[in-house]
Amino acid sequence: MAIFHLEFKIVKRSEGMSSCRKAAYHARCRITDDRTGNTYDFSHRTDLFHHLILAPVSAPAHILESSTALWNEVERVERQKDGQTARYFDVAIPCELNNEDKIKLVVEYCQKNFVDKGMIADIAFHDLDGNNPHAHVMLTLKPITADGFGKKERSWNDKKNVILWREAWSALANRYLEASGVSERIDHRSIESQHNEALENAAITLDAEEKALWLAKATATSRPAMQRVHRAKWNSRSVQEKRAAEQAVRDEMKQEAQATYNTFKDLDLQIVVDLRSFTVSQLPEPVEIILPEIQPRTAFSGTGSQSASSEDQKPVLVTPAPHTRTKLKTPPSSTASTVKRAPVKSKRKQAKPCQDGIFKRFTLLVVEYIKEKFVWARKKPAPVSVDAEHDKRIAENYVFDEVQGIYVSRAEHERRGRFNSDEYKPTKEEIRRFPSRAVKPAQLDSDLDYRPIPATRKKSSGPKFDTSRIRVK
Repeated sequence: MAIFHLEFKIVKRSEGMSSCRKAAYHARCRITDDRTGNTYDFSHRTDLFHHLILAPVSAPAHILESSTALWNEVERVERQKDGQTARYFDVAIPCELNNEDKIKLVVEYCQKNFVDKGMIADIAFHDLDGNNPHAHVMLTLKPITADGFGKKERSWNDKKNVILWREAWSALANRYLEASGVSERIDHRSIESQHNEALENAAITLDAEEKALWLAKATATSRPAMQRVHRAKWNSRSVQEKRAAEQAVRDEMKQEAQATYNTFKDLDLQIVVDLRSFTVSQLPEPVEIILPEIQPRTAFSGTGSQSASSEDQKPVLVTPAPHTRTKLKTPPSSTASTVKRAPVKSKRKQAKPCQDGIFKRFTLLVVEYIKEKFVWARKKPAPVSVDAEHDKRIAENYVFDEVQGIYVSRAEHERRGRFNSDEYKPTKEEIRRFPSRAVKPAQLDSDLDYRPIPATRKKSSGPKFDTSRIRVK
């Protein structure tokens, strides 16, 4: 079935990573890193289906010949020893599409979201004929021009882009699935977010068919999210048993969602519901009633009075007796007693019979039932840390430096940001000068009088002789 998986990561030299090694692994080829001299060979793997490189029109042709030329050029232009050289991600492709549509889907997604902005995309397709079709994509961090790579585009590192890229993939994949006549859809949001949205829409929707769809989706998403298993641990027996249990829960909730849809799609507006067993019955005649607020563990007796002592009775909503506050709406009778009776003024608000909200209130009851039935799937609130105040101060005064991999003060981070910008101009306080010295006038070479000065000889420790008194005959 179609699943959503899209995860972005960065190739960092500070972590010992190399873009040449990553490209060789994706393309299942042999690449030698000219910067370090290391050779990476993954040509023995046989699951590569297709490989291509997408680039803007202005990109030079010599760096697009192969992955070896491209990523050696990327490694050459990156001068920092702990710099970042590439962004990469792997994406799961829907199994319901044919191989041609799988390739078109990934190519169109990369072209619209990355290549049109100035990036180069190195794409490798794996296992398109198997049960795990996916693609590996490597992206450059610097825009490419006719003269080569420019400066790094910092706006591409914004975390909001990841959310937009994930949403764009789900929308484009669903469009391809719809064009292929497949009913499966994917969603980039979490299971919990989808469940909450389904409950909210089921409560406000007035159409019966649409209500049934939202209630079915709320039932299908009332389960814990499936945990991702690392490739190295996939052959473990315990991991496979855990994944099989998760898939069994998912399949069970899908069947229950289908049953929920079949139950609620054809319901009439005038209905009475037993919230514990979902027993649905139709009133003999459509009448408008005012439903009182239902207290927990309280059953309504046949006369309309509340009896909280009998807990074993099922809380079934029935038509209450006329003498209670919950009254049936009956046509007015023009008797003598009612004509002569004077209107009684009361400070309390008089309950007005609802004209068309009976189905909406029923939906609210069903939503509350689903919340109570699947309470085990609710996410427990995270325990409040003792150092929450300390973490808050750290978040306010420090910023995580992705290059160094540590937290630095916000003032230092802003100072570095200003220093690395193109419009940086040092202030007077930042300029350091040597103490003023006397400026000597420049002299021409012709005016200089060089006189060799003999090196001083070391003084001997022996006796000294006066050579002036020695006569040579």
